[in-house]
Amino acid sequence: MNAAGSGPVRVGVVVVHFGDPEPTLECLRALQADTSTCSRSVILVDNSGNLDRALAGEAEVLRLAGNPGFGSAVNAGVERLGAGPWDAVVALNNDIEVQPGYLDAAAASLGRPGVALAAGPLFLDRAGGELWYAGGGVNWLTGTVLQATSPGEARRERTVGFVPGAAFAVRPGAWRQVGGFDPTYFLYNEDVDLCLRLRRLGWRLLFAPAMVAVHRLGSVTGSAGRSPLYLEHMAATRLRPFRPLAYRLYLAALHSAYAVARATFYRALVGGEEGGAAAAAILRGHRRALLALRAGPNG
Repeated sequence: MNAAGSGPVRVGVVVVHFGDPEPTLECLRALQADTSTCSRSVILVDNSGNLDRALAGEAEVLRLAGNPGFGSAVNAGVERLGAGPWDAVVALNNDIEVQPGYLDAAAASLGRPGVALAAGPLFLDRAGGELWYAGGGVNWLTGTVLQATSPGEARRERTVGFVPGAAFAVRPGAWRQVGGFDPTYFLYNEDVDLCLRLRRLGWRLLFAPAMVAVHRLGSVTGSAGRSPLYLEHMAATRLRPFRPLAYRLYLAALHSAYAVARATFYRALVGGEEGGAAAAAILRGHRRALLALRAGPNG
């Protein structure tokens, strides 16, 4: 039953496409193969403009000009879904393949008291294999995210401090309350920002073991191989989700030392053109993070 107590459970799904169409098509096939009994509507947001609409099947394709970034694409997809009534909205990277029962588990998880966001185990390569996410939180000493990766944690439902943007379900009312993702984040840490804004309003984040998916990590952005794109954007947005300003200044000092040390590592130990490109990306990103400090928490 849906949140209103009548009719079938309804789940809206937003998939963000960028780059190679094949991971996106695998994502859509997995959604189609999901044995969940809920009714579903899928919006495929095309940030590349290279996806053949005929291959999208029953998914509605929403093509965005100029690649506005991941968070803006999710926002546009949720807006296209409309007000509902949706019991859950699920947002997915195109390199995610949900496993059978995922959508029903997502809707059930958001039925728990006070839950705004829910996510489940994310496995690399195959379900039941190596874990990438089994719950997570924020390390306030360093201003970084910690992700559990043990099978034991993957079986334990609990409140968590961080849910990754790669695959999550959100309560529509909570999404509207905070205005979705901050569109000024182009890539990375928009999920940390969303989690912290919801937590400040008293919402709960849930790790749900039944929401199982496979994450083909970094198939688009090169995050698995620490590409310059990944390194720069991760560094550029690392400070922004946090408050107050005094804490952000503390993190700025800490991460300045870290950025220099990491750039030195890439130059010295990786070396060559690859190491130089990585080091330059880290320092560019950190410089952007420092310049954004004057703009405040959402700058």
